[in-house]
Amino acid sequence: MSSKENLLDLWIVETNTVYKEVPYVVVTDWLQQGRLLEDDKAKPSGSKDWQRLGDVLQLQAFLPRAEPFRADDQAEALEPVEIDFPKRETGGEDEDVDMIPLIDVSLVLLVFFMLSASASALAVASSVQTPEMSVDNALQVDNSEGLHIDIALDSDDLPIYSLRAGNKPAAEEESDLRSMASVLDRLRTRLLKTTGKVELHINADKRVPAKLTRDLGLGLRAEPFRSRILGPYWGVTGVE
Repeated sequence: MSSKENLLDLWIVETNTVYKEVPYVVVTDWLQQGRLLEDDKAKPSGSKDWQRLGDVLQLQAFLPRAEPFRADDQAEALEPVEIDFPKRETGGEDEDVDMIPLIDVSLVLLVFFMLSASASALAVASSVQTPEMSVDNALQVDNSEGLHIDIALDSDDLPIYSLRAGNKPAAEEESDLRSMASVLDRLRTRLLKTTGKVELHINADKRVPAKLTRDLGLGLRAEPFRSRILGPYWGVTGVE
């Protein structure tokens, strides 16, 4: 780190856990993912006074905000929908058939099947139910490029890790990993086989404890990961 001005010490009040020298960009990511709450505290690394995250002006813009309910939303939804179908006029035997409605329907079906195919390909690659986030606040979503670490929970709520490339399913030796050390070892092996920087996405199930994802993020700050990966970017599900 070239300067401590962008490093913060974090105090997670609920678990009474303190993380030191966390980069500012990591703090903003955690805020947008809901992994930090307004009542958690922070202070610049090296200082003594703690502040609530909700009181820090530089961080307030990254706190999730519920959209205010508008009275006209419900009224607009209840308005009747009128569909004006073109009327076919009866005429002589030589009357031309109007093909425009058929073309419109065909285009709508084509777009629908294209979107369905894209969603199906993504669902095959990752079935992790990532946290939902407002589209305005979401910085990163799942991407078909780079490497992906998926974190799910088994029936006993224990974490299951897997490592995959792009939208391809994880290989047998890189799936069903039961410890953070195992998935980091597999990631280290992948990096040794490549050159340059690799984009990394982390898709954590929305039921995964926040502490587990924080520890993974801190582990990725060590070498050889810090100098070889772009990100990590956290996968979320955007909602309107």
